[in-house]
Amino acid sequence: MTFAPPLRSAFRQRPAARGDAVSGRLAPGPLRGLSLIEALVSVALVALVAMMAGPDLRDWLWRQRLANAAQAVLGDLQLARSEAIQGARNVIVRFGGDESGVSGSGRCYVLHTGPVGGCGCRVDAPPVCEAGAQAIKQMRWQRGQGQAEVLSNVPSMLFSGRQGTVSVSGTVEVKLDGIGSVRHIVSITGRVRSCTPDAGMGRLPRCA
Repeated sequence: MTFAPPLRSAFRQRPAARGDAVSGRLAPGPLRGLSLIEALVSVALVALVAMMAGPDLRDWLWRQRLANAAQAVLGDLQLARSEAIQGARNVIVRFGGDESGVSGSGRCYVLHTGPVGGCGCRVDAPPVCEAGAQAIKQMRWQRGQGQAEVLSNVPSMLFSGRQGTVSVSGTVEVKLDGIGSVRHIVSITGRVRSCTPDAGMGRLPRCA
């Protein structure tokens, strides 16, 4: 007894191709990862480049940090004057902080309304206000290597309502050891002029 051979399909299955003539896209092939030797070589090259550019890269990063801190302080001084003019109220910038140099210490300032000294800034906590004073903003600057420090030659500045003049002119200095410093000089009119005493920040004029 004989059996008829099985019927063959009229359509043959096309073998998988590396490319598609219609779409022009390549079919995904097997993925190849990095070998251990290649990974070690890559890590060694990155470490070598970082070691060669280490001091320069660090100075650049710290210079950027100083510039950002100086810009933040300038913005807050301008904010205090703007709030005084627009709100028709006195706005005080009061400086404070811990000068002991122990770990966790630093500098701070608080913008507030109310009487002079109505709010005090805290390096490790929110500001404390009394006698009807209200804090607008507090900034804290932790002490440490590579951190900017904010210093003022006056304990506080009062920007008067409507006029924006300041009770006493003063200078706020933002500095970073080994990099340089920026001084914001607040005139009696309440306007701020920025300069650098050591020409460390190229875009600013040298302080007279």
